[in-house]
Amino acid sequence: MGLVYIEYFSRRPGVGLEEFRAAAAQGQEGWDAAYGEDQLVLSLGRTWRLGPEPEYLAVWYSPKAGLERLDAWDRIFRSGAADRMEQPFFRVARIDAAGCYEPLVEPMRRRDGTYYAEFFCARGDREAIRAFYLERASRHPGFTLALLVLRLGKLGPDPGGLAVWAIPDFASLEQIAREPEGVQQPVELVMAGTYAEFGREIL
Repeated sequence: MGLVYIEYFSRRPGVGLEEFRAAAAQGQEGWDAAYGEDQLVLSLGRTWRLGPEPEYLAVWYSPKAGLERLDAWDRIFRSGAADRMEQPFFRVARIDAAGCYEPLVEPMRRRDGTYYAEFFCARGDREAIRAFYLERASRHPGFTLALLVLRLGKLGPDPGGLAVWAIPDFASLEQIAREPEGVQQPVELVMAGTYAEFGREIL
């Protein structure tokens, strides 16, 4: 089903918020437009301070590639072809960590909305985790499971699993936020957070 690569990033000290938002978006959108093999499916900022640091994450999906896509990125970066897109980003932002993931459902490209993210440890196999999340999604038709991924080996930060829901509003979290409490199979929830589209987050 392809490769999901997630960048967890933060604003560099001393950089103003509007400069950060403009330059980081320029870099992300530039790559998204120039390299069709990589799709920027989600670009999110933690909102209302609910969730872990780093506060920002960009989810890239390469549907026709596996880890060999890293070799292609390596060649692009070393050639200097990406400088015009990457330099604005790295001037204002620091990628604190990144991870390579296997998608368990087809990632959805989203460009607006409110989001709820669950960071979990896998305690069951891939099919059990997928079934667990699809069953939850079927009970909550107002929610959209935009992302469900598992880390490839140890290629990424703990806890290794991530689900992102597009939600109608924060009040609706009453329906879903308590569901994983006490659950240990097939996943164990480690932390959760609320997110908005990059540039619309409340700090």
